This record gives sequence, structure tokens and C-alpha cells, in this order.
Amino acid sequence: MRSSTLATAALAVAVLGPATGIGGPGCDGGAGAPDAAPGDVDAAPAGPIDAAPAGPDAMVCAPDACPWIESYLREVLGVLTGEQATPAGVTLTARASAAQRDATRAYLQHALGALGLTPELHVYDTGKNVVVHLPASGGAPGPLVVVGAHFDGVAAGPAAADNGTGTAMVLAIARYLAPLPGRTHPVDLVLFDQEEVGLVGSHFYALDLATAGTDVEAVHIYDMISFDGDGDRAIELWSPSPALEAAYRAHAEPRGIPVEAVTFGSSDHQSFLDRGFTAVGVCEEFVSGDHTPDYHEASDTFDKIDFAYLTEVTRLAMAILGDEVTAP
Repeated sequence: MRSSTLATAALAVAVLGPATGIGGPGCDGGAGAPDAAPGDVDAAPAGPIDAAPAGPDAMVCAPDACPWIESYLREVLGVLTGEQATPAGVTLTARASAAQRDATRAYLQHALGALGLTPELHVYDTGKNVVVHLPASGGAPGPLVVVGAHFDGVAAGPAAADNGTGTAMVLAIARYLAPLPGRTHPVDLVLFDQEEVGLVGSHFYALDLATAGTDVEAVHIYDMISFDGDGDRAIELWSPSPALEAAYRAHAEPRGIPVEAVTFGSSDHQSFLDRGFTAVGVCEEFVSGDHTPDYHEASDTFDKIDFAYLTEVTRLAMAILGDEVTAP
């Protein structure tokens, strides 16, 4: 999450064409040497995109009954924050430089591939977003649902809260949605690059969706869900479109999760709102003041994460998205 307002970046990016699920460029992209040539889309070696995770967890489970959520969140965050090495043997100390983000992307591709999914790299001139497309299960698909978070962090340190937590949530949501039957809507799961330097990747991704005329049902962005100092388990909805605010309230109320809608534009949801899409950002109570004291500090580490809170919000997100992607 950025602490300043959205910066308009004049960066070139290749439009990927009509909506096939890879809508376009994602997160912030700041100035600097390009990571790759614009327009490249590289597929990671993995199983069929429609495949369910291998092993006993491949079965469908209700969000409140999935036994693996907290342990999986811990596993992903452990790698993202350097508590354990990536499968390539790299220990991530931060996710800010080009080299650090390359190593992070390689891990994210591996993790998604382990779920039986086929991630792609959507490349713009200063960064690369990681995208997985889940097609509708059959028949005429409804409008696209986008689920996203930024994987980059500030240079100060591990960026566990901001935004390792949102990144881990998106991977857990991918694991939940992949085997879900009856998906009437295609889903793009997007891990945005370079949010911290101007929302550039999400700006380009939203721009491509708009340019392609993609019919988008909703965009859900998760950013910094790590801390609950007063113990009320509340979430903030950042500048929510009315339909999404209603959906989150309807699912949160029976779970005893307070919801506060606030105006806030310094995260990736704003890129979609700026293009006229139905969107929401979901966070701990950042605007309201009940947020991690380690925000953008070297002390934003794995051990500071409230995993019970993160797991509860992840279950809420799964319930909302499960209903949304299977709706007529």
C-alpha cells in the first residue's frame, strides 16, 4: 500500500487483445531500468490451468471448513518474508528491487504451479504482473471477476503486512476457487508488481481491460490484513462500489466482523475505479487508525502477523467470492 496518492505514469504497455482473462497490465511501475521488453507474456511450466491442486486438499471445501487455510497462509508468508528460502534456494529480505521482485515472481509462479495452475507473466516496460486465469466451468460465461493484491514491498524490509498478507490471501483464494464446481464467471487472479511506486501495474491492467472492452463483474483487492489492536476483527472497505459494500456487509455481519467503508485511493483498487469498474479495496483499519505500527518499517516481519485475524478475513473473502463466481 502506498502512503501517497495515485501517480499517473506515462509508461508504454502492450494491450493483450480481447478479454481472455489476462486483462492487461497490473500494479505500480516506477521509473528505472526495464525488467523485460514490453508485451512479453511468459508462461511458467505447470499443469493445465483448470486443474485442481494435487493431493488430498484437491477436494472442494466450504470456507469455514477448509482445514488448510492458516497453515497455507503461514507457508506462503514464511517464504515471502525470508523465514524460509524459496524452492530455488533464495532468501527474500525485501521485495523492492528488480532482482528481489524477480525472485519473488519465480516463487509465486512455483507456488501457483504447485496448485495445478498455469501462471503467466504480463510484462510492461518496468515490471511484470503474475496472472492466473480460471475459466468459467461451462456454458456461456458471465462477466470477469478480478481478485488481486500487490506482491512488491518497500525497500526497508520483509513487508510482511504490506503486502505479504494480501499476496498470501490471493494464493489461498486461488487454491479454494480452482476446484470449485459451477463457476459461471471467469476469474483473473492477479499479483501486481510495483504498487509501492505509483500503482503502475494495476493502472495498466485496468487500462487494458477498458481498452479491450472487457465485461467486468467486480474487482476485489486485498492489501495489508495483519493487525487488530483492539480485537474487534473489523475490516475497512476502501472506496467501495455500492454493490460490493453490500456483499461484504451481508457476509461479514453473521460472522461478527464489523465493516467500515472509508474513502481511500492509495492502493490498487483505485486504478479500477478510475476506469469505471466496480471495485473495492479490503484492509485492516488503516484509515481508522487500528493498523500495524510496523507499516513501511524494517520491523514489518512475519512474527508481527495476527494469523487468526488474517485467516478469518480470508474465509470471509472466500465466502464472498465463492458466491460471486457461481452466481447466475
